[in-house]
Amino acid sequence: VIETRAEARLRRLTCARLLQVMVRAEHDPEADGPPRITTKELRALCKEHGGYHTPGINDKLYLHYKGYSKIENLDEYTGVRALWLEGNGFSRLEGLEKLGELRCLYAHQNCILRIEGLAQCAKLTTLQLSNNFIRRVDGLHLLPNLQTLQISHNSLATAGDLLGLLHAPQLSVLDLSHNRIDDPGAVSVLEALPQLAVLQLHGNPVVNKIEQYRRTLVSRCRALTYLDDRPVFPEDRLATEAWAWGEAELGKGRGLECEREERARQREERDQSQRRNIEYMRQVTDDAKARAAARHTAAGLPTSAHAAVVDAAAAAAEPGGAATAGEHSSQQLYSRALAAVEAKRRELQERQQQRKAAASDSDASVPLAVVTASPAAAFPAAQPESAPRPQEEEIQAGAGDDDLDALD
Repeated sequence: VIETRAEARLRRLTCARLLQVMVRAEHDPEADGPPRITTKELRALCKEHGGYHTPGINDKLYLHYKGYSKIENLDEYTGVRALWLEGNGFSRLEGLEKLGELRCLYAHQNCILRIEGLAQCAKLTTLQLSNNFIRRVDGLHLLPNLQTLQISHNSLATAGDLLGLLHAPQLSVLDLSHNRIDDPGAVSVLEALPQLAVLQLHGNPVVNKIEQYRRTLVSRCRALTYLDDRPVFPEDRLATEAWAWGEAELGKGRGLECEREERARQREERDQSQRRNIEYMRQVTDDAKARAAARHTAAGLPTSAHAAVVDAAAAAAEPGGAATAGEHSSQQLYSRALAAVEAKRRELQERQQQRKAAASDSDASVPLAVVTASPAAAFPAAQPESAPRPQEEEIQAGAGDDDLDALD
C-alpha cells in the first residue's frame, strides 16, 4: 500500500503525540497534556548532559526525542551554538530569535512545513531538516554563512522549489536525496551554485530522466568533488569535461570517443612520469657508483668485490639486458659472484701478510741501527726516552682483518 504524504504526516503527528504522552507520563505521572519546554525542564536537561546552571554560558542544548510540540523559553540561552531538536513534533521553527550565536541547528525528524524563524540566526552554517514535510526552499537569504543544508526525505518536486538555494552562495554541502524532484531543470539551479562540492541527489525520479546523469552533473557543476555515493577525482573530471566538449562541439554521440582519448592521454602521462622517476633513480645510482669508484682510485684501492655483481644485476635490469640475463642461469651468476668474493678474500689475505712482513723487518732493523750509531747519538742526554707505541703496529697489522670481517 502506497502511503500519501498527508497520511505520512498524520501518522508522524500521531506518533509524536504518543511519544509526548509517554515521555510526560514517565517524567511527571500527575501532569496533564504533552510535555513542554519550560525553564525548569531546560535546566534539568543541561544538568543531565553536563551543561551549566547559568543559561547564558551553555553552548550546546539537547532537546531531542522528548516529544515537544513547540519551541519556546529559549531566550536566556543566548550563547548556544549547537541546538538538537530532532525526533519531536515541531511543526514550525520558532522561538529562536535570541539565539544570535547559533551555528548548527538539527531539526530533522519533525513535522516542519516551511523554513522560517531564522532571521536572527545569521551565523548559522549547518542546517539539518531531513525527514520533514517541506515543499519549497526559502528563507535562505537570511543565512549568508550557510554552508551545509540537509533537506532529504521532504516534498520538493520541481526546479522552482529549489530556487531558494540561489540565495545561499556559500553553500558547499547539499543533500536533496529521496525527495520528489522530477524536473531536469533542477540541474540548472544546481549549476548556479558556485561552491557546491558535495551533492546527494539519488532517490529522486529526475535521476532517470537526465541522460548520462553522472557525466552531466560533474561537467556542469564545476566545483563538485563528491556526487551521491562516489567521489569525483581530478582525472574523472578531466575525462568528463572532454566528454562534454565532444558532445557540444563534435555532435551528439562523439563525447565517449573524446573521453576515451582523454583517458588514454592520462595513462600515457602516468607512464611517462613513472619512466622519469625510474630514470632519475638510475642516474642517482650511477652517480653514486662513479663517486665511489673515484674515491677507490684516488686511494689506490681496487674496486669492491661486489661491484661486478651489482653491475651485472643492473645490466640485466636494463631494457636490453633481458636477453643477456637469459643467456646465464642463476647458478652461473651465483658462481661468478662467489668467485669474485673469493678473489677479493685472497687479495686481502696477501696484503695482510705483506704488512706483517714489513712490520717484522722494521723491528729487526732497530738493533743494527743502535749498534752502528755513536754512543752520543744512541743515548742523548737531553732527550727523554719516548714510550713505545705498540698500538700503531697493531692497527696497521689488523687493518686487513677488518676488511676480511667486512667481506664475511
